[in-house]
Amino acid sequence: MFTLIKKIFAKKAAPEDTDSIAENHNPNFVTDPAKVMHLLSAIEAETAFCTIELKNSDETYTSHIIEVQVAKQQIFLDELVPASGNTLLKQCKELKLTTFLNNIHLSIVITDISPDESLDNHYFKAPLPKRIYYPQRRTSPRIAISAYNLTFQGTSNRTNFTVGGIVCDISRTGIGLIINSSNSRLIRGDLLKNCILTLPNDISIHFELLIRSSKPYSNSRTKLLIGGHFDRLKSTKEQNQLEQFFALAERSQIRQQKDY
Repeated sequence: MFTLIKKIFAKKAAPEDTDSIAENHNPNFVTDPAKVMHLLSAIEAETAFCTIELKNSDETYTSHIIEVQVAKQQIFLDELVPASGNTLLKQCKELKLTTFLNNIHLSIVITDISPDESLDNHYFKAPLPKRIYYPQRRTSPRIAISAYNLTFQGTSNRTNFTVGGIVCDISRTGIGLIINSSNSRLIRGDLLKNCILTLPNDISIHFELLIRSSKPYSNSRTKLLIGGHFDRLKSTKEQNQLEQFFALAERSQIRQQKDY
């Protein structure tokens, strides 16, 4: 009797094992632990924003990787924006993170997520993922915003210093900046006021920017990679101008990739 049951379960398990082996050998997935760690560290250092999807929500959120700890085999993520996603994430304990690295789309399913805090800073932590979807080919890459040489300036509400930089990353809810770190002293939670983002044709977008991340840019001692979310866009007109630029740049990038 028990022998028969074992045989039945063994037969049912076989296709699942085969699928798992096939996935691990799929060249579109990175499964080597050292390479997974390398990609996570690269995302942490070079990507200001990541797109977050939750199973129990149709809304799209943003966040970023705060830190990757090799010794503890853990990954730390900032709270989600909009904040409504944080409650949902505590319930489902799983998310899908997508972003672009080296102009290649990648995605990661992160599980066993739990909330944590330190010095009144709230964040999420989880075990390192076992694999990352990272096809080694060009697909539909993120807009190469750095090629547009968009300039930015704003004044720190905490230090009253005016900072300037180049936009390296943009979304509909925020921007990533490369700035000179010598006088900036920007930290997570700072608010930049009187911000001006200059688009092509000298179009100026006025807003406030809430800093969500601040870290060295590509191990540089003189530059910072700053990620922030738009707050208080001056007018609906400027919001539409920003959206039009985003759509135009996106279409241009797609055409370039097709030509390539």
